[in-house]
Amino acid sequence: MRRILRTELRRGTAPLAAAAMCGAGVWMLVVHPEDWGGRWAGLANYLRTSLLILCALMIAAGAWQAGRERRRGIDEMVGSTSRPGWQPVLVAWLAVTLAGTLGVLLAFAGAAALVVPVATYSGGGWWWTLLGGVLALGVATAGGMCVGRLVRWRLAAPVAGLAAYLFLGILTYWDTEGVAWLIPVQDGRSAYQVAPGPVVAGQAGWLLALTVTLLALAARRWMAAALAGVLAMGVAVPTATGPDPYRLPVDPEAVALVCTDTGPQVCVARIHAFLLDDVTPLVQPVLTRLDGIPGAPDRAVDDAARPVDQPQVPGDGTIWLHLDQQATVRGGLANQDWLEYDLWAVTGSNCPHDDDDREAERAHLAGELAHAWLFEVPASPDVPIDWLYALPMPAQRAWFADYLRAAADCDLPTLIRLGQPR
Repeated sequence: MRRILRTELRRGTAPLAAAAMCGAGVWMLVVHPEDWGGRWAGLANYLRTSLLILCALMIAAGAWQAGRERRRGIDEMVGSTSRPGWQPVLVAWLAVTLAGTLGVLLAFAGAAALVVPVATYSGGGWWWTLLGGVLALGVATAGGMCVGRLVRWRLAAPVAGLAAYLFLGILTYWDTEGVAWLIPVQDGRSAYQVAPGPVVAGQAGWLLALTVTLLALAARRWMAAALAGVLAMGVAVPTATGPDPYRLPVDPEAVALVCTDTGPQVCVARIHAFLLDDVTPLVQPVLTRLDGIPGAPDRAVDDAARPVDQPQVPGDGTIWLHLDQQATVRGGLANQDWLEYDLWAVTGSNCPHDDDDREAERAHLAGELAHAWLFEVPASPDVPIDWLYALPMPAQRAWFADYLRAAADCDLPTLIRLGQPR
């Protein structure tokens, strides 16, 4: 059996699967480095996101391997020997799974080499997320083997891969909370969120039982397939009732605050601490300009540390920074513009927006003036702020304090007045 496995790894579909999976893994990593840069948990989560493509490729590889064996008459050869009929199925599945998994892990090992010198937090149990991804690749190969052995069609492999891609995509991106924990593809989870242990164990058990079921079907062992299927359903039912995957608890150590020692306080979650040196020079000048103004925020904090039940509203004394997708592969800040949007929220208004409301449109000018004043934007025909800059600095700061109060209360008459030159 070992000799056959070595042969399959060298000459079968396995080498092509390894190359395809490695190439696909590299491509996925290059496309969205902001999803994993600098974070171990982010890298493991991104592997699970990439399974939408990777599982489809493994299903196609498994179907091609099974079709190749059928076309070469392996079943007839095995039937003429005393070797159990399930062994060739198991060996072929193992060869393709090992090769494809190694190809993916090789690509992600290259990404891990970039994470090592940057990451500021390595906990959070991300390795369980990684293990779930590996198990999912085994399920995909088994599914492909099942299709390839039961469907006698040369195009079964590419069609099965495309169908799997569409099916997983529908289940992943549609509102399917009831089966979210049964789908190997993971989307939308933050790197600092953690799944409960029982749910992780249930998901692993479901994937293993499903793999056995599919392999038994591929080997035409109907009784074994039925028993494994019953076991899979028994594990699936409680697993499917797991918590909302978009409202998972956070890892308290991952979101522990790391703050600046000097100047206005800027704090980021520990998992994003490698971004602090890039974020601080952009945020502290704004906080310095706001220092001492009544109603203005006096600190900036990573939104990852905000409690789930605490709303993000203007006037709460904090600028909330969204850094989940802000890392480059080398640990730098990926999008400075995104950070500026967080800073602009300081001058946000609680007024409902209505394009047909002329009063709201006139009040909007005060918001544009507040934006321009906060970031010291030069006067322009669209934002005539020169009259505000001509006032003494205490008067400018008093104007901004009046604006913050009016914006928080949606006081349209006051906002309209503040937008008029004095």
